[in-house]
Amino acid sequence: MRLALVRLTALGDIIHTAATLQFVKTALPDTRITWFVEEKFTGILEHNPDIDEFVPLDLHGLKKERSLSKLSSIHHRIQAAGPFDLVIDVQGLIKSALVARMAGNNVAGLDRNSAKEGIASLLYRHRYPVDCAGIAPMRFASLIGQALGIEISHEMMAHKAPCLFYDPKRNRKELDAYFPPERPNLLIVTAASNPSKTYPPERWIEVVQELGDANILLVAGSEAERQTAQKIADATHARLLPPMDLDGLKYAVSRSDLLLGGDTGPSHIAWAMNRPSILLFGSTPRSMMFETERNIALTSGAPVHPCRFDKSDRSIATIQPEHIIEKAQDILHLG
Repeated sequence: MRLALVRLTALGDIIHTAATLQFVKTALPDTRITWFVEEKFTGILEHNPDIDEFVPLDLHGLKKERSLSKLSSIHHRIQAAGPFDLVIDVQGLIKSALVARMAGNNVAGLDRNSAKEGIASLLYRHRYPVDCAGIAPMRFASLIGQALGIEISHEMMAHKAPCLFYDPKRNRKELDAYFPPERPNLLIVTAASNPSKTYPPERWIEVVQELGDANILLVAGSEAERQTAQKIADATHARLLPPMDLDGLKYAVSRSDLLLGGDTGPSHIAWAMNRPSILLFGSTPRSMMFETERNIALTSGAPVHPCRFDKSDRSIATIQPEHIIEKAQDILHLG
């Protein structure tokens, strides 16, 4: 069977959807999987043995350059990847539903009450209910499982194999120098694109200062984020990692003994690669991650709607540093 998945964005949702592929391949080993993804996120899916082909689409660029020729090129690229026996739109937006319909007529997706943009369901032949309050990876697994007629249980997901992979042939000497083998390596994702998911830098400084026995490395993306992260580094023994692409980020997470961060895409890489993590939640519910004994959620305790998030909520700042420090020390066997 030729199966196409449409999950264009965002990074965390792509990561959580990727966890399902191993179960699809186990249940339906003859399935060939093609993934349609926004071009800038291609790197997170590369080197995944469960993806037979991925098709990068520059839909973001289409917003800047609205031309018939660019739209025609995208349409041709989508159709050239087929034909498919089944297309599953995992995203539930109008744009993702349109991509799915361009890819084929036999399209499955969320029903009107489950899709983020309910009108998108009109473009599907098969519609399935999924509770938006469910655990993020299980929501995507539920839709894919229903569409394919296979079971993907919570227990199966709890014992998944790693679902993100880096390039094994790439030279890593520069990055390896940041990871001494004699000390526990702690990675901190210092910011998120949404301020409501960002823990204040002065609080990160408190955390770092109390974890002096660990080799602490800071991850930051944009120039503004890097400037803030550098202030944390200047006030502590932490070091700011050099700018990295997604492949480099996956490798850095694979070398870490623990990752700390907010509810943002790079933070979810740890769970996907079966590495320990502590994630902080203020404006979003803890159901946005799959919790395990080594993947822990700390919340602000503020009331949060399970499906609609308040971007003005800054309650993440109320999470006490000592709670993070205590959990980190337990995982790293410090103190």
